[in-house]
Amino acid sequence: MKAVTHYFAHGKLLLTSEYTVLHGAWALAVPTQKGQYLYVDSTSGPLHWQALDCHGKTWLSGYVESDPSLEWLKNCIQAALALSGQSEMPQGRIRTVLEFERHWGWGSSSTVISLIAQWIGVPALDLHFRVSQGSGYDVACAQAKGAILYRRKDASAEVRSVSMKSWPIQHLYLAYLGQKQDSQVAVKHYLGAPDSIRAVAHTTRLSEKLLDASSPAEWSEILVAHEQFLEGHLQTSSPVFALADKFPLRAHAGAKSLGAWGGDFALICDPNPDALIYLHRSANLPVFPWTEVVLGA
Repeated sequence: MKAVTHYFAHGKLLLTSEYTVLHGAWALAVPTQKGQYLYVDSTSGPLHWQALDCHGKTWLSGYVESDPSLEWLKNCIQAALALSGQSEMPQGRIRTVLEFERHWGWGSSSTVISLIAQWIGVPALDLHFRVSQGSGYDVACAQAKGAILYRRKDASAEVRSVSMKSWPIQHLYLAYLGQKQDSQVAVKHYLGAPDSIRAVAHTTRLSEKLLDASSPAEWSEILVAHEQFLEGHLQTSSPVFALADKFPLRAHAGAKSLGAWGGDFALICDPNPDALIYLHRSANLPVFPWTEVVLGA
């Protein structure tokens, strides 16, 4: 009996330059410890795909070439095959297993792109730029070992590994705001807006400042400055500032939205020793210490 082959891809969190990364800003991002597995059973017969969530429940299932609900997967596989110089659809059974909640926005799609690239044997970012309009930072995170600086350059990208050793990670928290956004819709909307050289340059500077900052006070100041700047650039109210009545930021604390604005995760820096208890009680939202979520922390 032929053994089942498996692959793994990490989830992602974009810390800075959300939206402006699409126009070439340097962005700071981190992979999550949890991700998604892909298991390949190379049996005969039409390729069948089954996707399981983190609770073991099937949320997507069917034959790749004939099921309309799997059209995106079919396109990804065909694009990967084209990159590898192949054309014939593989046979067998595929099973994917998520380790995180689908609605958290940690990369249920980007991990699939990485997994298909690993399976077919092609560069994941090359595949990404064939099937997605997104920046690609999430696909870069899928195989990263720690924090990265990422910059999109037309149909390619520049990726740099960076150190988190000086970051105040014991004072960093991630809060789920409860309203997952459709990142593809957000990307399409922003790409239709006028390019802003100033926004790209400013968020790049904030990314570099955050990378070099070490104290909780510095991080808090930069997080708030980033949120305030994008609030003006996007002409949209900050999801984090809108929730200030639930968990008002205390002295020396700061926060910013992550990903598509509207209710995915927020990054919070709070040097107070009771920060986790305070956030849980005041916000009544899922809040996680940085060290429990981020790979390499």
